Parts: sequence; structure tokens; C-alpha cells
Amino acid sequence: MSRERTAGAALSQRIPSMDQIRGYAILGMLLVDYFEAYDVTWFQLHHHHEQYSYADTIAPLFLFVVGMGMRLSMKRRLEHVGVAEARKGMLKRYALLVLIAFTLYTGYLWDALMNIGLAGLIALWVVDKKPAVRVGVGIGFLALYQAVFSFTVYGDWLLRTVEFSDETMPVLWKIIPIGPELLGTTINGGPLGHWSWLLMLIAGTIGYDIIATKDTRKIVTTCLGLAVASLAMGWLLRMEWPGIKEFWPFSKYYMTAPVSFWSTGFCFLTLLIFHLICDRLDVRIPHLTVFGMNPLVIYILQWCIMESAERFIPEDITNWGIIFAGFAVFYGVCYGTAYFLYRKNIFVKL
Repeated sequence: MSRERTAGAALSQRIPSMDQIRGYAILGMLLVDYFEAYDVTWFQLHHHHEQYSYADTIAPLFLFVVGMGMRLSMKRRLEHVGVAEARKGMLKRYALLVLIAFTLYTGYLWDALMNIGLAGLIALWVVDKKPAVRVGVGIGFLALYQAVFSFTVYGDWLLRTVEFSDETMPVLWKIIPIGPELLGTTINGGPLGHWSWLLMLIAGTIGYDIIATKDTRKIVTTCLGLAVASLAMGWLLRMEWPGIKEFWPFSKYYMTAPVSFWSTGFCFLTLLIFHLICDRLDVRIPHLTVFGMNPLVIYILQWCIMESAERFIPEDITNWGIIFAGFAVFYGVCYGTAYFLYRKNIFVKL
């Protein structure tokens, strides 16, 4: 990791909407991760096995913003070093992210950081290519994931309609030293889920290209068009096509093609909203600015807090006073840390 103390130079090169979206993603993450811990809290702040909620929009937005940053980073690196060196730097970054995720996610490997890292390791090979190539790779991996989900036992395992025993476990998983552990959790598409998450990261690289034009009319029409097209594709793929395909599961737990397209559509809508507010109206939300500067630090901090707290706090608490008091402390610690780093001009990144 590196620490940048030249805040003035760093901030002057930033696109306001990117930092604000990143900060919004962190804020949404804090809301969802905290309130989802309690059964009594709002439906939209929970992930569901067969439905899509506000909680399900946050992780895709992380992938989208990472894609924007990846595209920006590659373009800057290419100005100073060759393609090979640029890819080498990104390879180290995303491999380190995978290692961090492997350390954090004991017992449920397939969470946000792992999917960002694994998807990034694929995307870095095409991030400098033309939009059509990038999109083709994203859709290609998504189609491959959907085929594996639909036509192999992998989908049945994710849906929990089949349980692997020592006798029925695939040979590949027996060979891998931690194979049984890898099959223990089915969240976010499991070990192949990053093939689906990749589309959102690739979409982020396209989003950066759109924002970088600084042409408001083009940004509005392109983001809106891509959003509508992605949402429509998600809805169409979700439906049953009599005689062709059955209804495909529509949940972040399974990460089938409908969810990936649907989430991508919301990402483009979010980008459009933040562009109009931040880049055109020149409005900044201070809390989002602070959170947007050190997202990795705040993610790890809140993860440590929630992992520790969930061991002692029962999920069936119904006292809203206790719930909101806990959130005030949780939010205060996270924001206080982010604000301290921001005021000290400390920006931690991979």
C-alpha cells in the first residue's frame, strides 16, 4: 500500500462525481451491513434469495466505481510506462486484494473484495481495449457463467437443491486442499460468481469513458440509453420463455444474467444522477467526499466492527432505540476514522 500526502495535487486530478459515487457506495454499505444484522429492520436493507432490493444495488456500484478507477489508472499509467508495466502494476494490485479478501472472509470467501479482486484480474487484460472488446469480454464471461449455472450441477448447488457429500463432491474440489471449504457458502455466485460480477466492472470502464468526454448531452443520452437497455435486458432474461427457457433466479445470491444486467442498469442511472449533481451543478455532499477518499480502510474497519458485534448482538432485537443507538456508534467510528484520514491528507490505496 502507498500513502499520499500531496492532497492538493491528488484532488485536483479527480472527477467529482467519481469520488461522490464512491462515498455514496460506502454510505450505502454501512446502512446495509448494519441494519441487515437485525430481523426487524426494513425489507429494502436486506438481501433476499428470490428478490432484488436496495441492498443489492450497493455491491454492483462498488464494482462499477472500481472499473471507472481502473480505466483512469490505466490511461495515466500508459502516459508514463508501457502496456506491460501498466498491467504488471494492476496485476499486483488485484492479486493483493484477493489475498486480503482471503484473509478476511474466513468461511464465506465469495464476498465483495474477493469478487472485485478476481474480476479485476480478468479485466486488466482488456481495460485498455476499445469499448466493444471490453463489453464483449464482459458479456462473454456472463454467458459462460449462465451456461455453467443452467447446464451443470453448479446451479443446483447454488440453489441448494443438491448437497455435496464426500462421495458426490466433484473430483476437482477433492483435489484442491480447501475444496470442501470453497463449497461451503453459496453467496454472490460462489467461486465462479466473479464471471458475472465482471460485467459491472467492465461497465464502469465504459462509464469513465463517457464521463471523460465532459459533453453533458452525450453523457446524459448515453448513460440513460445504456441504463434502459441494461434494465430491459435484465427483465427479459428474468422472464420465462415458453419452450426455450424457464424463469432464471433473480437474486444477488445466485448472480445469474438477469441480475447482472439489472444491476448494471442501476449503476449507469446512479452515474448519471451524480454527474448532474456533482459535475454540472458543482454540488458536493461533505460526508460522501470524506468516505470517498479511503474506501478500502473504511470497508475493512466496518467489516471488523460488524464481525465482532454480530457475535454478541442477537438478530431478534426489536427495540429501535437500541438499534439506532448502535448505528450511531457504528457510523460515528467509521466516519470519524475517515474524517481523521481526510484531514491529515492520508489516502490509503493499493
